[in-house]
Amino acid sequence: MWAKITNRLMWVALSLALVLALLVILNPPWEQQSSVPVNDQLQSMNQEQLENEKLRQEVLKLQLENQKQSSLWELLPSYATIITTLVAVIGVFVTIWRQMNERQRDREQREDDSRRRLDERFTSIVSNLGSESVAIQASAAVSIITFLKPEYKVLHNQVFMVLLANLKIQHSDAVNKLLVGAFEKAIRIQLQDLREQGEQLELDLSRAHLDRIDLSNTDLTGADLGFTELRHANLTDAVLFRTRGFGAQLEKARLSTANLNEARFREANFRGAQFHKTNLVAADLKETDLTGAKFYQARMQSAHLDKARLRGAKFEQANLSDTFFYGADFNEETLRGILKALNWQKAHFDDDVKAKLEEFAQANG
Repeated sequence: MWAKITNRLMWVALSLALVLALLVILNPPWEQQSSVPVNDQLQSMNQEQLENEKLRQEVLKLQLENQKQSSLWELLPSYATIITTLVAVIGVFVTIWRQMNERQRDREQREDDSRRRLDERFTSIVSNLGSESVAIQASAAVSIITFLKPEYKVLHNQVFMVLLANLKIQHSDAVNKLLVGAFEKAIRIQLQDLREQGEQLELDLSRAHLDRIDLSNTDLTGADLGFTELRHANLTDAVLFRTRGFGAQLEKARLSTANLNEARFREANFRGAQFHKTNLVAADLKETDLTGAKFYQARMQSAHLDKARLRGAKFEQANLSDTFFYGADFNEETLRGILKALNWQKAHFDDDVKAKLEEFAQANG
């Protein structure tokens, strides 16, 4: 910016100098003489008078030429001062312009050096994550978090991808815990950046080792969680709409008030998971292990829990309208709890299970 301003000022100074020079050349002050009105007098003069007048005009011409020469030499110093000043001003601007260009080049060189060092450092950390030494891996997992700072925004996507790739590889428990901590921050930054750009992230978290991760309040719509390890994960208030989690491990995961509408988690492990006030409308939980799971006040309309293992599961105040339980494995505790659910009469059970429910209901009056 300063270089452009300096260039413009230089052109202005040069233009002024040229204008002044043209004014001096085209309109010199020594030529601004008053003419002598003699034409009207010549007609009334005789021969002698004409000769005298001619002589007088020649003398006047010599005087004017002498005056012109003297005026030129007198004006030269003043114009020389102006020209010298203009040259000095132009020289100053040229010096400033050169200095600005040199500073710009130095700044660009420093930025290039900084980017090169940053790339080298990032590459080194990524390489260290694949080291055979657990200590080096742990150090790299801690260091990579540095690149999630706002000033390294250009690297955020790469950090996210590197962390996800490493979480799909078996590491020691200590290193995996550090990677999960970094990934918690990386995925939130990634999702925020995409929201600002009006884009949707298609997450492939399949087979990732994400035990105890905190993904609460995150939008994981349509994510692939196939065979993902999410034991003890915090998914409270998360959006899991239409997620795919075949064979996922969510033992004791917290899914309270989460949105699992139309989610598909066939053969997943939800032992001891919490579904308090969770939206499970039209969710596919067929053949899942829901032993000891808690569905307090969950909305489960049209959900499928066919062939699910439901021993010890709690359904108090859950909405079971049009919910499917064909082939599910119950114990008496679970069946008595279903009687405390909403619209359990509108749910779909095997005939023998429905008979037991009606029997328990009659016994309770």
